[in-house]
Amino acid sequence: MAAAISSIASKLVFRWIPRLMWWAILISCVPLVLLIFIQVWLRYVFHVPMLWVEEIAVTPAFWVYMMGAAYAVYERSHISVDIVGITVHNPKRRLIIKFIASLITLGLAMLFVWWGYQFFVSDLALKMETATLRYPMIYGRCSIFFGAGVLGGFYFWVETIDLARQLFWHKPPLYERKEA
Repeated sequence: MAAAISSIASKLVFRWIPRLMWWAILISCVPLVLLIFIQVWLRYVFHVPMLWVEEIAVTPAFWVYMMGAAYAVYERSHISVDIVGITVHNPKRRLIIKFIASLITLGLAMLFVWWGYQFFVSDLALKMETATLRYPMIYGRCSIFFGAGVLGGFYFWVETIDLARQLFWHKPPLYERKEA
């Protein structure tokens, strides 16, 4: 029974949620590209700027950026400076430094989760809208909490647990990043 639960949890964490994030990014990119294309076409061909396009385009842009950040954390392809790999040749020391860096990053991610939550609750209370269309701003801005905050924070947590397993219990990595 424990193996079945572990298998389902592993599929959820390393297959289903990442697939959902990838689809959310793709689905958000389509209207974003279309809206930007419409805006450029209207502004430079017909010389008629449409303010509503910019107000609507913010929502898919937020989701692309925040889900993209969370997906990069899952893939372990987020921006990093890997000077440790160049200067430290001992694998144990390299793992210790990666673990410490992961703890610091996890702390910052949890701070981002808290900040995103505060921002989300504030948006719920204030019910902010765009100036022209009165479009609720929470649709895009909630991605800060749910996308980058919760999902990104969760995968930073998974990465930290994985490094702890490798460092203290000499277990193999939970997830190996596939090089393109």
